[in-house]
Amino acid sequence: MNPDIYWFLPSSGDSRYLGKSKYGRQVDPAYLSQVAVAADTLGFDGILIPVGAACEDPWLTAAALAHATKRLKLLVAFRPSSQAPALAARMTATLDRLTAGRLQLNIVPGGDGAELAADGVFLEHDERYAQADEFLDVWSALMAGETVDYEGEYVQAKGARLVLPPVQTPYPPIYFGGSSPAAHALAAKHVDAYLTWGEPPEAVAAKIADVRGRAAARPTLSRSKHLTPAS
Repeated sequence: MNPDIYWFLPSSGDSRYLGKSKYGRQVDPAYLSQVAVAADTLGFDGILIPVGAACEDPWLTAAALAHATKRLKLLVAFRPSSQAPALAARMTATLDRLTAGRLQLNIVPGGDGAELAADGVFLEHDERYAQADEFLDVWSALMAGETVDYEGEYVQAKGARLVLPPVQTPYPPIYFGGSSPAAHALAAKHVDAYLTWGEPPEAVAAKIADVRGRAAARPTLSRSKHLTPAS
């Protein structure tokens, strides 16, 4: 089985040197389109569109690239703490239709604490993963066509439903990376592809083994059955 190879969209600017701003160039729509079209033409499987205060909004950027690309998968990173799951479900379904089923999602519960606080998110580390768990409970049920009543510690919904469905069923693939026990628990329950930073091989192997073990220990459920009933 050949691995998928992805490129990275420099939506916060670009430079000749990795991690350096020297000789950098500002973001503009033409350049972002050029990068995405080049990745599409050269045969990359997808492109990661990052999230952050210094980045262009990933949802809007992906929508702008939908018609500039033909086969490239658009991996949109977003923070579940920054929006309601019903809104995210509508955005997901719309973008999946605009891209003819090429959308993928990268869930990012963490990040810089100051940046999160600026967005109104004041959750501690493990709370962010607990919130993401509840978010994905509701989001995945909505994407699968269920009507949702949910009363969690961080997420609430009453009579929520998705009227217009996505192209991919039950929903676009979920990507996610995290190294803490809370992150591994979230990955085992919800995600389709577990990501990791570049680390020593033995450290990566241990992380993957832990996530696989947690996933194997969970009851076998269909993708659409993540919903926890309201209490």
